[in-house]
Amino acid sequence: MAVELFSFPTELIWHILLILTPQDICRCAITCEAFWNVIRNSVRIQYKLELYAQGFTETATLHSIGVSRKMSLLKKSASLWRSGLHLNTVFEERVMISTFPAHPSLPSLLSGMKCGLLWMLVNGDIFVRDYNTNTNLSRTWALHSLSSQHRPKNLAINPLQDLVVTVSSPDVVTVTDAEQDHHTFWVECWSASSQRPHLDSVGASLECKRTFPGLYRSHFIGEPVICGDRIFVYYDIYRGGIPAAAFIQVIDWRKGDAKSHHLLDHQYLEHGIYVVDQWTIVAIGSSRLTVYTLQEFDGSLRPRLTYLLPKCHRSPLIFVHASPSFSGTAARADLTPGFVPSLESQIIVLELNSYPCTTSVILVIDTVIFSGMDLQSETHVEIPWSDWGPQHTCCFPHEHSHKISVFGSRMAYTLPQDHTPEPGQRLE
Repeated sequence: MAVELFSFPTELIWHILLILTPQDICRCAITCEAFWNVIRNSVRIQYKLELYAQGFTETATLHSIGVSRKMSLLKKSASLWRSGLHLNTVFEERVMISTFPAHPSLPSLLSGMKCGLLWMLVNGDIFVRDYNTNTNLSRTWALHSLSSQHRPKNLAINPLQDLVVTVSSPDVVTVTDAEQDHHTFWVECWSASSQRPHLDSVGASLECKRTFPGLYRSHFIGEPVICGDRIFVYYDIYRGGIPAAAFIQVIDWRKGDAKSHHLLDHQYLEHGIYVVDQWTIVAIGSSRLTVYTLQEFDGSLRPRLTYLLPKCHRSPLIFVHASPSFSGTAARADLTPGFVPSLESQIIVLELNSYPCTTSVILVIDTVIFSGMDLQSETHVEIPWSDWGPQHTCCFPHEHSHKISVFGSRMAYTLPQDHTPEPGQRLE
């Protein structure tokens, strides 16, 4: 069979190999010297293997560029992420933290950056700066102008979709009829470039409701997560100062559909969520990670897997760091990077801080555990730490003043000035 294959023209063999997955191409390469030479001499195959090795997929931004140029850009990207913890300054700008006080209505939002676009709170307003060549989004917005209801209590920005999502709610709600759905909060979708309601959203202001008796208030955990056409809002319902239940609101912001899902009984202790894709959500708590999937036929949310974490003497405060989502229709194609992380090659980083903050560690988790056939199981499965932790995680000491960002399978630190080493100096 091998003799018949190699009797074909080399260009045809290359075409056949390019249909295969990178794993299968590698298996072919180690079978014989003839296969090795054919694979080594194809720039397109080498580019495909390099994409796989770096955990990237190509976006439409690069479709008009030749493969040799793509390979050069890919290698340049790899050179920015050397192995080990080395300082590599991409750009530097002095930011006076004292001029950016956290606003009490937005306790969880300090700043964010995606595709070269930075946003942060400035004296209670939202400051946005574009570090790309396009400066259309470099401006300051009055926070109250981003909601037609109450002052926003949380927000998220997705520059690629030109989208700003705000969440607002009344402080306390009194319910007299427990059988009826009552208002919980509003979600509004704004255009980042025009500061007007987003044209692709059916409703500028979407009212989210829930059946709940008595006097209650909602508490939002983390900022809204935007993944393609969906927005995920994670919140607790408090009654009498005690968390009574936890929910995830799933919103199709283009169609205006919204549905609230009640999490498992223990989930009110969770610290945040990680959205794998538009159908898979991970609720992250002090003792476990619970994977949920949305059912396509009825939109219900079902728990599939629970990964148990090591036991701690005291429950830590957990912050979740993950790669930004690049799914969805890009309204701002000029901001779209050439390479984005593939779903098969990503990590999430859990920053575990004790209280009071005396010790901190980071737990790096391979997200491959959140995919596969196990998610199709009809039975909710609980997996002990010994069966998954040693194989799919790494743990490191952490200085809480270092800010973490994640891109695919890579993690970067932002260091305060008094912790910044000399260029080229290795971080200890």
